[in-house]
Amino acid sequence: MKLALNFVLVIGIVLSILPIIGIVKLKEKKLPHYLLIVFWILILNIIIYFYATLHELTLLQFITNYLQNGVRFLIPPLLYVYVKSIFFKPSGLIRENIKHFIVFFIYFTAYILPKSLYPNATYIYTIHVYVPNWAIVQDIFGILYFIAALHLFYKFKNLLKVNYSNIREKDVLWIEKFLISFLIVLIVDLIITIVEIIVGYYVDWDAYITVFFLIFAMFYLGYYGLTQSTVFLPSFLTHMPISNDAKKESSYLKSIEKSMLKEKFRECMNEQKIFLLQDLNLKLLADKMDTSERKLSAFFSEVLSSNFHDTINAYRVEEAKAILTSKAMENHSIVGIGLSCGFSSKSSFYRIFKKSTSLTPLEYVKQKS
Repeated sequence: MKLALNFVLVIGIVLSILPIIGIVKLKEKKLPHYLLIVFWILILNIIIYFYATLHELTLLQFITNYLQNGVRFLIPPLLYVYVKSIFFKPSGLIRENIKHFIVFFIYFTAYILPKSLYPNATYIYTIHVYVPNWAIVQDIFGILYFIAALHLFYKFKNLLKVNYSNIREKDVLWIEKFLISFLIVLIVDLIITIVEIIVGYYVDWDAYITVFFLIFAMFYLGYYGLTQSTVFLPSFLTHMPISNDAKKESSYLKSIEKSMLKEKFRECMNEQKIFLLQDLNLKLLADKMDTSERKLSAFFSEVLSSNFHDTINAYRVEEAKAILTSKAMENHSIVGIGLSCGFSSKSSFYRIFKKSTSLTPLEYVKQKS
C-alpha cells in the first residue's frame, strides 16, 4: 500500500512541476501566468506534504504544513482572481481583489501559526471546541468560490465573440474543465469528511483519497491542457478588453461615422478579403480601417446588428460556399478549403458552416452538384 501511495505521490510531484516549468519558460508572461505559477506551487506543496507524511520526514512535513493546512482558503479565491485576470486588464487587479484572501490571512495568523508554535495551548483547544472540523468549513468555502469562478467564466464567455473571429473551443473548454475538476476534488473531500462524522470513524489514510482525486485531475488536465492549449492559458484570451454593454453603445456613432465605417468595412471585406486571415481580431481590423476598437464594436452592433465573430464568419462561409461549388473544389480537400477561408480548424469550419446553412460542407457540395 505504501509503495503504491509513494508512486502516486511521485507522479503528482512531477505533474505539478511540469506546468511550472512550462509557464516559467514562456518568453512573455502576463498576470494570469503568474497566478497559475502560484497555484501550481501550492498544489506541489500539498503533495510534498503528504509525501513527507508518508515517509515520516518530520522537518519537511512541518515546513509544508504551513500552506497545506489552510490551502482550501487560498486556492479557490486564487483561481477566482485568475479567471478575472483573463478578462480584465492587470492594472490594480490584485489590489482590488486582495479582500478575497482575508479569510486565509486570518486563519493563518490566528490558527495555523499559533497551533504550530503552541500545539497544546488552551487557545487552540478553545478554537477546536467552537469549530470542531475545519475541513468542512474550508471545503464549503472553496466550493462556493469555485462556483463563483465558474459563474464569472460563463458570464464573460459570450463576450469573446465581440473581439475574436476564431474562438477555439478546446481552449475555452480547458478553462472550464480546469475549474470543474478542482471543484470535484473539493466535493469529494467534503463527502469523505461528512461520512467520517456520520459513521464515526477516523483513519489517517482517508486524506490520501482526496490527494488521489487531486492527482488524477492533474493528470487529466495535464493531458488535456498541455496538448490542447497554450500552457494552460490560450494567448487570445489574455486581458480580453471587455466592452461596455450594448445599451451604452447604442448611440455611440454619428451618422457620418456610420457611413464612413460602412465603406471602409466593405473595402476590407470585398476587396482586401481580410476575413481570410485566421488570426483576425477586432484590434487588427480596427487598425486596418483606421478607427478605434470601441467605434468598430459599436459599428457591428449599431449598423450590422451583429457582433464581430458572427459577421466575419458569415463572410468566410460565403467564400467557402463559392469555392465548394467551383472547379477549384477538384484540387482541394474540404478541410483545406475551410482553412483557406479563414477558419482555424476543421471542427470550427464544420460547426459554423452547418449553423449558417443547416448542412455540412460535404452535404452542401452534394446538394449543389
